[in-house]
This record gives sequence, C-alpha cells and structure tokens, in this order.
Amino acid sequence: MPAPALLPAIFAGASAVATGVGAYEQYKGSKQAAAVDTATANYNASVDRAQAQQLDANTLENIRTEREANEQYLSREAASYASAGVLSTSGSALHAQVVNAGLLEQRIQQQYVDSLQKQQQYYASAAIGVAEGQAQAESDTLAGNLALINGGAKIASTLYGASQSGAFSGLFGKTTKGGP
Repeated sequence: MPAPALLPAIFAGASAVATGVGAYEQYKGSKQAAAVDTATANYNASVDRAQAQQLDANTLENIRTEREANEQYLSREAASYASAGVLSTSGSALHAQVVNAGLLEQRIQQQYVDSLQKQQQYYASAAIGVAEGQAQAESDTLAGNLALINGGAKIASTLYGASQSGAFSGLFGKTTKGGP
C-alpha cells in the first residue's frame, strides 16, 4: 500500500491515542485534585479544632486569674468595711459583698458560656469543612471517571468513523472470499 494511502489510518490512530492520553491525564489530574481537596479540608479542620482547644485553655486561665482578682477585690472590700468600723458579716455590708460577689461570678460564667459557644462554632466549622472537602473530592473523582468514559467514546467514534470512511481499507492486505 502506498504511503499516502496510509495517512488517513495514521491520523485516525494518532487521534485515538491522543484522545486516550488526554482522557487519562484528566483522570490522573482529578485524582490529584481529590487528594488536595481532602488534605486541605482535613488541615483546615485541624486548625479549627486547635483554635477551639486553645480558646478553651485561654478561657479557663482567664477565669482562674479573674477569680483570683475578684477574691482580692472582695477581701479589700471587707477590709475597707472593717477599717471603717462596719461589721462586714452582717446587714448592709454583707448584702453589698454578696451582691458584688454574685455579679463578679455572673460575669465569669457569661465569659465561659460565650467561650463554649465560640468553641462549638469552631468544631462545627471543622465538621462542615471536612464534609465539603469530601464532597469536592468525590466530585473531582467523578469528573475524572467521566473523562475516561468520554475519552473512550471519542476513541470509538474516531475509529468507527475512520473505518466507515475507508481509512483502514487495504491495511491488512487483500482478503478474498473464496470457496472450494
């Protein structure tokens, strides 16, 4: 078969190979993108969890130091009553101390509640981030699988079209149908 007659078959074969390579590269890229999506989501979730844990530690330390400061304040308050000659264990002085202690503790408790709410936001953000990363990874994987299927369909279409146009005729020599 002369060389010019081979050109359509060569082009059809090259097109099929290029389509296959392109589809496989898209598939590999989708796998890498899925891995990056998952790794990014897990990293971001670990950062959120670490922030929640750090917030908890900071809050507990702040509460401890604030309680110490409150104890000192209440001691100075009792001492000031005593130096003024007011009995701090009864009447209005005792009532004032009880009210002050209650307000100080209420402020601490509110600080703790606010901290817990913020920690829950961090943990929720971590869970949502992981779920989003998994969804994106699944989407990327699906896109890669579809690229392979699409590439296979294009290869089949190219080869079928080439065979219908006669690009492969005569490549395998003459075949004769003969009988006995």
